Amino acid sequence: MKKIIFIGFFLSPFLIFSQIEEEDIILDSVLDELFKTDEPLIDYDRSDYLYTTFSFDDRVYFSGRDFGINQYSFTPNISYMRGQNFFLSLGSAYFSELDPKWDFISLSSGYSVFLDQSKRINLTGIYSRIFFSANADELNPNRFALSLVYHKKNLRTRLSGGYLFGGSSSIYTSLSGSYDFTLFSNDLWDLTFGPEFSFLMSEQTVSEQISSGIFTQQIDQDVFELINTQLELPVELDFGSWDFELAYKINFPNPLNSESNLSTTSFFTFTIGYFVGL
Repeated sequence: MKKIIFIGFFLSPFLIFSQIEEEDIILDSVLDELFKTDEPLIDYDRSDYLYTTFSFDDRVYFSGRDFGINQYSFTPNISYMRGQNFFLSLGSAYFSELDPKWDFISLSSGYSVFLDQSKRINLTGIYSRIFFSANADELNPNRFALSLVYHKKNLRTRLSGGYLFGGSSSIYTSLSGSYDFTLFSNDLWDLTFGPEFSFLMSEQTVSEQISSGIFTQQIDQDVFELINTQLELPVELDFGSWDFELAYKINFPNPLNSESNLSTTSFFTFTIGYFVGL
C-alpha cells in the first residue's frame, strides 16, 4: 500500500457533518481518503495496473464522534491505473447497523503528476460521484478534490482539500504528516511502522438562538473549523504483490458550538491489498 506510486481511494468511515440546528448534527457527505504516495517499486515496463483492497473497522465513528451506535464496517475497493498518472476507482461501504447496510457506492477518477524532477512533490486532482442507498437532500453526491504530497525518504506530508456539492454543499481541507520506520526487511518481505497525525477542517453551518423578552430569533452562520484530529499507528507487512496492514486509530474530535464533553474515540482497522500489473 505504501510501496506503490498509486493515487486512489480508500473508503473509510471518515465523514463530514453539517450542523443545521442547535445540538443537532446531520450527515453531509463521505470523504474518501487518498492513498499515500511512496517510492515506486513497480515494473515501469507495464502501463496498466489493478489494485484491490478490503478493509475492516471494528468500530465506526463519524468525524471522530461517538453517537452510541455499536457497529462495524468493511469497505471493498478496486482501482485501475493507466501509466503513472490516470486512474479509476470503484468502491463501496457496508455498515452493520444501518438500513440499508450497503450505504453507498463511489466511482472516482483522477490524474496525478509530479511537480519536480526529483519526484518528491506530487499533485492529484480527483472527481468522485457517490451513489447513496438512502435519499437525503443534505447528502452531496459530488466531490472535487486536490491533494499535494511532499515525500522525502521516510517522511511524508499531505495537504488536501475539496468541494462537496449537489446537496448541502461544503468545503473541507485536511493536513497530515507521517514517518515510516523499517522494522524488518529482506528480499521477500518488509515490515514497517508508520505513525501518522492528521487534522480535518470543514465548513459548518452553526445556528444560534438569541432571546429578547418573549421573542426568539435564530441566526445561522457559516464557519470553517477544525472537526477532528486523528493519530494513526499502523504496522504494515509487504509480501510481493500482497499488503497487510493493522492500524490502531485514535480520534480527538473538536467540539462545535452546540457540542460539549466529546470523548476521545479509538478503533482498529485491518486492510488487505493486492497489486498486479496487466
